[in-house]
Amino acid sequence: MPLRDSQLHEWYRWFHQHPEPSYAEVETTAKIADILRNHGVTILDTGLSTGLVAQIQGTRTAAGVTSPDATGHHVVALRGDIDALPIQEQTGLPYASLNPGYLHGCGHDFNLMVALAAALELQEKRSEFAGTVKVIFQPAEEVAATKDTPTGAVAVLRTGVLDDVEAFFGTHDSNALEPGRIGISDGPVSGAVDKFSITITGQGSHAAHPDAGRSPIRPLIGLAQGLESLASLDLDPTHPRVVSITHIEAGSTWNVIPDKAFIEGTVRTAYSEDRRVLHDRIRSLTSGVADAWSVTADFHWDYGSPAVVNDANWAQVAEQAAREAGLEPQSSPVTLGGEDFSYYLDHAPGVFLHIGVGNADRPMHGPTFYPQLDALVPAGRTLSTLALLALRKLRNQDDAALESR
Repeated sequence: MPLRDSQLHEWYRWFHQHPEPSYAEVETTAKIADILRNHGVTILDTGLSTGLVAQIQGTRTAAGVTSPDATGHHVVALRGDIDALPIQEQTGLPYASLNPGYLHGCGHDFNLMVALAAALELQEKRSEFAGTVKVIFQPAEEVAATKDTPTGAVAVLRTGVLDDVEAFFGTHDSNALEPGRIGISDGPVSGAVDKFSITITGQGSHAAHPDAGRSPIRPLIGLAQGLESLASLDLDPTHPRVVSITHIEAGSTWNVIPDKAFIEGTVRTAYSEDRRVLHDRIRSLTSGVADAWSVTADFHWDYGSPAVVNDANWAQVAEQAAREAGLEPQSSPVTLGGEDFSYYLDHAPGVFLHIGVGNADRPMHGPTFYPQLDALVPAGRTLSTLALLALRKLRNQDDAALESR
């Protein structure tokens, strides 16, 4: 029996009330698993501490015959993320967060519900398709990733459970679009997230005798002025990118020139070639400034998630799915914000969609944000329809290849 919209909304409100931070989504994972099992959906053994991957196996053979033993060999994956942010909620909702200091302020409660709605619809329709759909309920998209604590997409991919996936599809809510609209674009739709940090070491001295030392502050000022201007050099002017300085620190009192100064920030790029150019330019600028001022500079660059780059062919299929589900496609909102869905697209092509949820006056990642729930059902239907269209497209490609032999 098809799920009632009211049931989906009830589950959404539960997830909104129980936000949990990255890699601590214990109750969230248990609730998702309970719903899936109650509807007969298989949960794969991944070894993940939080988050899970479900699997829906179509029972229709390539010849159109329904069989419980059907094993269509094509595999696609859907993804929703499940972690919350460390924000105290100020929405005034009757179903506000019950976990003090945490809020689904980026809408991951909505994203996971879109994936959950799609999974349950596909489970109901498994006799109508051949192939396999894996549904990822991913932890830790918001985590400040380190070498020892990777972002959630990396953790899921490392389990190996997605090695056979041929196409990935994911959604994220967007308050830049109203309900009824969906952002779909080919090419880059989010930025690569990289961090730079530079420590300049000179020789400290009394402020009255700068000649007795080598101030690190003067080269830091020159470096700061040069860093942000680099984004306009040697790069295609139509490519989005930004260099932002976010932290400068030097000295501890008014009458002493320190021996060290520190500067750090972030570089966001939409194209991999721009990412390489800016890395090399910042490193060269740092070295040149250090030489010019007779100081030393310790340069560090931490690579974060790459840009999300949508496949043009899958974007066309996604537009068809959206229209069939009653949504109006338009270009995705432009952003250089990071999104670890990019790691899935490094494994196989796919498309990342932006679901309009309204509330543009409530900034995402803010204490007042929440999505409008009338966007939920058509979003879930879009994702399930996209999975079915994708499996059909892959089968049609097989047929075309056989005919051409």
